[in-house]
Parts: sequence; structure tokens; C-alpha cells
Amino acid sequence: MKAMLKLKIRLMKDNKTLYLIMIAMSLILSAVFGNSMTGSYQPTIAIVDEDKSVEASDLIAKLSSEYHFNVKLKTYDEALKAVMNRDVLSAVVLKGNFYETEKGIEIVQLRETVESFQLSSILENEVDLIRNVKRLTDQTIGIITTYDPNIDEVHLSQEVKSVFTEQWADKRPMRINAQTFNTNDAKYTGMNIHYMIGMTLFFVTYSLMFTVGDILEDKRLHTLDRMLVSPSTRMDMLWSNLISAMIIGVIQIIIMVLAGQFLFGIDWGDSIVLVILLGVLYIFVMTALSLFIVSMMKTMSQLGAVSPIVLTGMGMLGGCMWPLEIITSKTLLMLANFTPHKWALSAIEGVVIYGKVDRDTLVSVAILLVMGIGYLILGERVLYFKSLKDN
Repeated sequence: MKAMLKLKIRLMKDNKTLYLIMIAMSLILSAVFGNSMTGSYQPTIAIVDEDKSVEASDLIAKLSSEYHFNVKLKTYDEALKAVMNRDVLSAVVLKGNFYETEKGIEIVQLRETVESFQLSSILENEVDLIRNVKRLTDQTIGIITTYDPNIDEVHLSQEVKSVFTEQWADKRPMRINAQTFNTNDAKYTGMNIHYMIGMTLFFVTYSLMFTVGDILEDKRLHTLDRMLVSPSTRMDMLWSNLISAMIIGVIQIIIMVLAGQFLFGIDWGDSIVLVILLGVLYIFVMTALSLFIVSMMKTMSQLGAVSPIVLTGMGMLGGCMWPLEIITSKTLLMLANFTPHKWALSAIEGVVIYGKVDRDTLVSVAILLVMGIGYLILGERVLYFKSLKDN
């Protein structure tokens, strides 16, 4: 088997372009996705103020100062044109007495986005607050004017609103104090770690798949027939393919760890060895999965057509492209449990965050081992029965 393994390793130079492309893609997309989660991005919205009230002015000021929207005041026609030209995310029309009716606010947009959902929720909450303040103001004025009918209601209304809006923070019966340190850095580092790991785990699968797929090429070129008459056994040929593929995968994992530390500033801490070991386990599972998929193909053309669909689908379901925490579909979350990507990501991120192996990490490792052994047995058996049929 040693001679065959040496031969496979020497022949890897024929696929060096593929390996370099996969490594480069993982690094580039890690940088793109990771950096997209940072910065001072402010969604731009157009406001059409038809109400011209104090409440409308306060709401517009809040959207800009507290919620960090880039607000542009426009007429209705200008706002529609800006939306159609994609110059703004949405156009918000504040109609007359907008807080007194359910349809007092109109939102014009081309499509729904995360920011537009956030904007809708903010407007709904702010309108509820305006209604509550106005209700309490009217009730308070009603009580006071019964004792002093000659009081200036306009001045009193302003004073009551000031109490409820500006001074209410000091009069709440309960207060929660919270402090967050290095918010932007923590968010940047966390997302960078996720995409660094996720993109590497995703692209390494292609290297593994086509390296294991050399079995099909050996069969097409009748190299397999010549190997079978040599002293090497069928298992020697199988393991030489698997081990050579795993070597490529491990190299990519090590490059990922080093690039994360020196190019992206990721602090792996004392868990760097555990990260590499978990990466090696993932490589074993995906090599076994590649063997299973290859065993069901007849030619490299079939493998080239099927593998992108399977690998991309599993990568998306497993959370390589985005964190699974943002997924709300129970069906998608259930399907993610059948992908090695999810368990590898969970185990590696857990080790990086906590710096040790906890119960969740052990569960992930156990599931990966079961998957790897299962795919290995299935792939070997399918190849064995196909060889009996061919002979």
C-alpha cells in the first residue's frame, strides 16, 4: 500500500490548480463575508412628512439618531422615484394624524429585506409609544382642568409630554443596567471565525470529492485492471485514495487556521490544536461521504454534474454560508442535522469560544464519527458489489 500511496501523492500535482483554487476561494469569501458584517452601514430611507406635527418631527429625529437610518426628507413623487431608482431602501409616508389610524403610515419598497422588517417593527413600536403618551397626556389634562378650567392647555400639554417622554426614564419602577465591551470587535471576530471555518469546510469538500473520484478515472483508463493483477489488494487501492484525499483536506484545514490567525486576526487561543483535530475528523467524514457518492457514479462526468448539487446543498443547510441561528424554518433546521457541516461547525466554534471540550462538543464528535464510519462502510460495500457485478 505504501507504494500506491506514494504514487497517489505524486500524482496530486495534476490537480494542484483545483486545490489552489479551493484554498483561494475559501480565503476570499471568508474575507468578503466577514467584513460585510462590520463597518458603519446605515440604510437610507426617504421620509414624506404630510403630517407636519411635533410627533412626526420627533419620530423622524429618532429614526436618524437612535436607530441610525440615513433619513432623507422628500416629496411623495421624489420618494417614489428614489425607490424605483434603488437610491433608498424604502419610502415612509407619514400621513395626516398618522398615529391615530392603522393606515397612517405607508411604506413603499421594491422588495422585503431584513432592514425593511426592522424599519416596520420600529415604526410600529414608536407609533404605539406616541399613542400611549397622547392618551396619558389627555387623561392628565382632563383631571387637572376640572380643578383649574382657566389653565393654559397648550402649555400644560407640553409639560405633561415632557414628563412622560424625557423624564420617564428616571421614574420607572424597575431599571436594568447592562454594559457591553468591544461590541464591534466581538461581532467582527465572531462572524470572521464563522465564515473562516464555514468557507473552508465548504470548499475543502470539492478537493476531497474529486481526489477520491480518481477511482472512476482509474477505472476508465483501465489502470484499475492493472492494479488488480499486482500484489496490492483491493483495500490497499481504496485506502491509498482515501488517505491521499485526507492529506489534501488536512493541509487546507491547517492553512485555514494559519490564515485566520495571521491574515484575519483571529485569536484561536489555546484551542488551536483542538480546532485542527476537529478539522481532521471532519475531513475523515467528508472523505467517507465522497467515497459513498463516488461509489454510485459511473463516470467522472456524472460526478462533476452531481457533486456540486450535493455539496452546495449540504453546505447551505449546514450553515457554512450563514449562521443557523438566523434560520427560523423548522424543516431546514431539521435537515441541517443530517449534514456533517453543522456538527463540525458547532464543535469547532464551541472549542474556540470556550477553549475546551464540553458536552455539546462531545455530542458533535460522536455524531461525526458515526457519520464517517457509516459512509465508509456504505461506500466500500457499494464498490465491492459493483466490482463483483463487473467481473
